[in-house]
Amino acid sequence: MRRNALKKIISATRKNWSMEKKKEWQKNAEFWIKIIRKGLDPYRLKVTNKAILELLKGDKQLRILDAGCGEGYLARTLAKLGHKVWAIDFCPGLIKAAERLEKKELLGVKYFLEDFRKTHFLNSSFDVVFSHQTINEVGNPKKALREFYRILKKRGRVILLFLHPCFEVDPKFYFHNLKIKKPYYLVSGIKSPSSYFYLHLPLSKWIKLLNETGFLIKSIAEPRPPLALIQRDRWWKENFKKPLFILIEAIKV
Repeated sequence: MRRNALKKIISATRKNWSMEKKKEWQKNAEFWIKIIRKGLDPYRLKVTNKAILELLKGDKQLRILDAGCGEGYLARTLAKLGHKVWAIDFCPGLIKAAERLEKKELLGVKYFLEDFRKTHFLNSSFDVVFSHQTINEVGNPKKALREFYRILKKRGRVILLFLHPCFEVDPKFYFHNLKIKKPYYLVSGIKSPSSYFYLHLPLSKWIKLLNETGFLIKSIAEPRPPLALIQRDRWWKENFKKPLFILIEAIKV
């Protein structure tokens, strides 16, 4: 009985997580559309976007899934580079904004309102699946990784970029699985209308999840701005005193 009760508690927690996350993103949708389209997030502009794009440099006409695409900024960039891009997000406001822009630009990106832990795509559909600061937004990332494995072609790549687990929490809590809550996003002095939360796991747990779902890790990087920029710019000196992000590339074997 105790085991069954525990399963019910875990199931309810995951359900509540998903419901809360959908409400959070819908409340913050217009905030992120403004931040992205006006180029107000220096981390994306100088660090994270470039890190993902660098891993795809030189590749041509890949079939790519942007898992957790937001308003579609990276999907659009990749489509302009000649790739065939599909993009999914579970926030209606963000998907609608992406679709409106697609009607104007006609880049060929196909957007879907979906949860990337369970998609409609056929087995072995993609060369690359990437998640830019979204894999740590679900309460059960192993389910997402299993889905990525299913829809990737053999030797296909999964690319995960998220907050660096080694430096985001107090060391005494590092080895715990935690739901981290923040009162708001603060980007270029602008506060989001809603609070937000995300999942913290120790780095060893992320590696274990990838291995357990059938992936072979190809590389682990810690994206950062150019050192020259940190040295000459006060804002970067104050806001990049430690590694903030981790980038993991793994292969379906």
